[in-house]
Amino acid sequence: MPIEQQSVHLVAATVGFLSLGLLWLTVLWGTTLRVGWGLTRVRHQTLYGVHQTMALVGLTLGLVHALAQLAVPGGPVHLLDEWVPFTNGEDPLGVGLGVISLETLLALTVSVLLQRMLGYHRWRMLHISAYLAFTLLCGHVLISGSDARSAGVRLLVTAGWLSTLVLRVATTYRAAALPKLVAERLAARLRGRQVLVNVDPGRCVRFGFCEHEAPEIFQLRGDGRLTYRPAVPTGHVEQVIQAARVCPARAIVLSRPATTVVMSGDPAEV
Repeated sequence: MPIEQQSVHLVAATVGFLSLGLLWLTVLWGTTLRVGWGLTRVRHQTLYGVHQTMALVGLTLGLVHALAQLAVPGGPVHLLDEWVPFTNGEDPLGVGLGVISLETLLALTVSVLLQRMLGYHRWRMLHISAYLAFTLLCGHVLISGSDARSAGVRLLVTAGWLSTLVLRVATTYRAAALPKLVAERLAARLRGRQVLVNVDPGRCVRFGFCEHEAPEIFQLRGDGRLTYRPAVPTGHVEQVIQAARVCPARAIVLSRPATTVVMSGDPAEV
């Protein structure tokens, strides 16, 4: 390989691996945000800002990697290959996986601007495709990366992909199964009794999970503020319990009014 090609290839490979590492961290960070880890000690704006910064830098490096492939003198990748999947004549599968991954990540980035229009629940469901995009990206590296042919690099890339998969499954199980027993016990105690709701404004980060679970009780206004009914009707107790369970910031507190009040027996003490 001529020196000029080697130099461009080295730049493209270095930027590509840096992009892969940052996008891997972005997926892991997004998973921890989804389940609310760290929100009790660190402000949501800080965690979300770090997540956005890593995603933008990783995606930018990915674009630089794609453009660097075009700069290789006599290289096998052409402009059409960068935008239309599976059109490359030499490596249609590997390059095609990379193109789909990059375009999916770009679409997810644009979707952040449309979050209010889509609604948080729909946007969150759309964001699950980030795991698919990262999977395709790892496939692109393993198939097309000439520097990923060594066993050590392949093992590292595969371990990174597996870590995102394991964390996703573990957190899904954690969110769906572990709090279930607590929710059932709380439901048994509150069922048939009036329930009072209080939302801690210092912890609420307005994810919208509560509105999705109990829209009759919780509502996110157009200005981003949360409104809710402090007294829950009997028919909505189960939904409110579920809303408190899925709240990642643990900002919803449920209680019930006192049934007995003990007064002092000595009038002079009143």
